[in-house]
Amino acid sequence: MATPVGILTVSDKCSRGQALDTSGPALRQLLETASGGQQWAVVSSLVVPDDRELISQTIRDWCTLSATSGPLCRLIVVTGGTGISPSDVTVEAIEPLFTKKLPSLATAMVVGSLKITPMAALSQVAAGVISETIVVAVPGSKKGSVENLQQILSVLPHAVDTARAHLGTRHLHSSSGVPIANTEAQPLAMCGCSRPDDDATTHVAEGLSNDLDASVDRRARKSPYPMIPVDEALRLVLSHVAELPAVELPLCDIREGQIIAADVIARENVPGYPAAVMDGYAVIAADGPGTFTVRGATTAGRATMVSDDKPLQSGEVVRVATGAPIPLGANAVIMVEDTQLLESHEGEESVVRILESGRVVPGQHIRAVGHDLRKGSVVVSAGSAITAVGGEVGALAVSGQSKFLVYAMPRIAVLSTGDEVIDTLKSSSALEYGAIRDCNRPALLAALASLGCPTLDLGIVKDDPDSLTTTISQALTTCQGIISTGGVSMGERDWLKPVVEQRLNGKIIFGRVAMKPSKPTTFATMSTGKFIFALPGNPVSALVAFHMFAAPAIRKLAGHLVHRVGEMAMSVLRPSVVAVFEGQDIHLDRVRPEYLRAALAWESKGRQWSVRVTDQHQQSSRVASMLHANALISLPRGTNEKPTVRSGEP
Repeated sequence: MATPVGILTVSDKCSRGQALDTSGPALRQLLETASGGQQWAVVSSLVVPDDRELISQTIRDWCTLSATSGPLCRLIVVTGGTGISPSDVTVEAIEPLFTKKLPSLATAMVVGSLKITPMAALSQVAAGVISETIVVAVPGSKKGSVENLQQILSVLPHAVDTARAHLGTRHLHSSSGVPIANTEAQPLAMCGCSRPDDDATTHVAEGLSNDLDASVDRRARKSPYPMIPVDEALRLVLSHVAELPAVELPLCDIREGQIIAADVIARENVPGYPAAVMDGYAVIAADGPGTFTVRGATTAGRATMVSDDKPLQSGEVVRVATGAPIPLGANAVIMVEDTQLLESHEGEESVVRILESGRVVPGQHIRAVGHDLRKGSVVVSAGSAITAVGGEVGALAVSGQSKFLVYAMPRIAVLSTGDEVIDTLKSSSALEYGAIRDCNRPALLAALASLGCPTLDLGIVKDDPDSLTTTISQALTTCQGIISTGGVSMGERDWLKPVVEQRLNGKIIFGRVAMKPSKPTTFATMSTGKFIFALPGNPVSALVAFHMFAAPAIRKLAGHLVHRVGEMAMSVLRPSVVAVFEGQDIHLDRVRPEYLRAALAWESKGRQWSVRVTDQHQQSSRVASMLHANALISLPRGTNEKPTVRSGEP
């Protein structure tokens, strides 16, 4: 599994756009090409000025341990600000953050660089550990930064493993004390597994699922897939999917959940004429109250008797309806409630009195040309989501455009697996002994529909490798991805992972996640760029995993991330809030972070979010615990200092 890396460039000029950052990209290339591109993955990169506090804050953010996993970055490389001028403050900014200094690592960089240039003696390199993250500071020049990092590149993988080895480092070394290369070992406290036979420090080779042709007595007794933290799993998912190309669609084909790919520009003014705001009479404001001749009428879509060569005269009014054009010469509208009919002829009004309550000023009750929308203005901005409220579609409709660029929605195929599973959508007959009704597929199809996602229902596939292979391979020809449930654990007929690896030539990115429920959640990619989410068979586990991983991936594919950055981006892909817990105290699981089904509500009196579980029985098989749920409560692993969550706590 690639180690997440952050690269921080410190430069006043680069941060102001007065110079181009060449060191950051060079360091990225060095890391991402090392070890065949499998060792490191740059997940964060930023350019900041020579500001001590800003440098420190960025490093702290990247090193902060989350409630459900490790830090955002396991390795941070800071380039720039390591010289001896007064403005060079990088070392002063990061050294106070070190929980352990690594002077030998810093010395190795300097000694290696001195063999190349004596100017290396003028650089203040630094190295240390902050929490569980290795942090190194290298010179700001492209050449110097790369040369310094190259001196220590071979020892960094072991340094990263050692920095997070809470249970000691014996498992990271051979009996001779030599570091074990490319280990995927993680301490038990990080893997989140509670079963003794699942010790995450004794993985078999990654990517080696049970042999499809082997007998049951040859199956693995331990999962070959490392258990990874939730945040890392989501990061991996998002790193393997990219937004789909934009497509041009007519308004009638645009659906809820789609994202506008380009600014929509108004082709015309709205209104295109001065329009009455209410029913009444178009008047000359200076006339004031009095008796007036009614010179015809104008309604929305119908012409007035007032022409360009004979505009409205003093002493005349024109009856108008809401939205109707204001006749030439009029400059205000009197409400019908402020008038009195004096005379009529053959059913038509001829003379009215404007009451004292009807005094108006020029422009009153008139919408000017372009009042609602100016020609050439942006009607809907790129990045806007089409919602069920209807506002975005309405705005597109008045733009004057006939087609719109939107990001395509991925088509997702859904299937359930299992010999015991009965198709609820096709049969309501009594269950035979040992059979269960399929609730996963209908629930997932509904969840996908709420995202605006087109779907393909593949039905139920029996526990047979050939059937799975045929169904999945055919679906991948027309769909961007597949979501399956069941067949991903350690059972003798759990064929999904072997089929993906051995029949479909897919790559399993991860096969277990340190979470409760949904531990066996699996994510795989194909050489075509398409993907498979293989979710657990228990209904709650399937839905929790869907909302934690599949839904954010679909939103990214649909373009939700294109015009968002930083924390805002993640809140769009997987929205979250801090809420006050209400209800009975909850004992925290000591091994895995837990996700409870809950109801979230805004308490206007306390001006805060509150959340309570929807059901006291939160077993992963109990789909009723999802009833009325609109949120998941994210609970950290329990500790001696924090064994429970109590009512009233955020």
